[in-house]
Amino acid sequence: MESICRTEQHNVGFNPSPRRIKALNNDAHEVKQKKGFSRFIDDARFWQQTYDALPDIMFIVDREFRIIRANKAACESLGPDVIGRKCFKLIYGVDDPVALCPACQVFHSNQPVKDEKKIHHLGNRWYEVSAYPIKDDHDFVWHSLHIFRDIDTSKNMESQLQELQIKDVLTGLHNRRHFNDIFQREFDLASRRMSGLVLLVLNLDSFKQVNNLFGHEFGDFVLTEFAHLLRGRVRKTDICARVGGEEFAILLPDADLTEGEMIARNIHSLAEQFIYNDGDKCQQVTVSIGLASFNENEPQTTDELLSFANQALFEAKESGRNRVEIYMSE
Repeated sequence: MESICRTEQHNVGFNPSPRRIKALNNDAHEVKQKKGFSRFIDDARFWQQTYDALPDIMFIVDREFRIIRANKAACESLGPDVIGRKCFKLIYGVDDPVALCPACQVFHSNQPVKDEKKIHHLGNRWYEVSAYPIKDDHDFVWHSLHIFRDIDTSKNMESQLQELQIKDVLTGLHNRRHFNDIFQREFDLASRRMSGLVLLVLNLDSFKQVNNLFGHEFGDFVLTEFAHLLRGRVRKTDICARVGGEEFAILLPDADLTEGEMIARNIHSLAEQFIYNDGDKCQQVTVSIGLASFNENEPQTTDELLSFANQALFEAKESGRNRVEIYMSE
């Protein structure tokens, strides 16, 4: 009786339920279907179609820098005859590998590389350039995969954000914070080299009356036009900034007192004759300027040089406005 029971228990394991049999049949059918489908897949075509579906420029380069495979985006950007041509000729328009060539770096280091480049031959747009080694079983790099991802839009947005951080929105001149950073840098250079440095601080005379009489929109027009005036009367190396409502500052690196005074008086003379006309309203707005020189006044800090220039500006305002005053050390 005991042996019969063991036999019955043993036989139970080899008699699956109808549900289990159906599940096994379904699994077998799926395996059969997969095997049947794989017979009709061309691996080369499959991978080519996969690469063609991507928007990034992709191509493979051999050790002679010839492109041996490319996706649809590469053919559209570089031309249909891309296969067999040198990558540096197509991308950079040169006859030899360029400095920091991604293919050279990969073949020399056996490591992936990534960089951001603005490429003239690709519409002068910014690309994130990545290159990856393709190795054989012995870890030798015979080819490299290159991917060019267009980042021009995001790069331009990044540049615009940086501009907003350093520029005054209304006038386009440097803002106060960025001007202070440049001021400190130029002051340190002048101290180390014992070179010239002149600071001008400028204030539009009676500007509050302009806003009260003609409105803030016309006041903004005056500020914008005055910024254009400043740009036309300084050197390329000079730094102009709007540091307050109607307050401006100009930093003149490598300039002595004589050169600084000449620039200040040119600005004053032009402002005195200039008529602000927006097509609806006309108004003359003069400017008062205070000037201080690093060489003549011998300040110890940027704050001290700024204080000297502000004292000269205060003297110009107290003396009737519309004039240039130079700070003279006792």
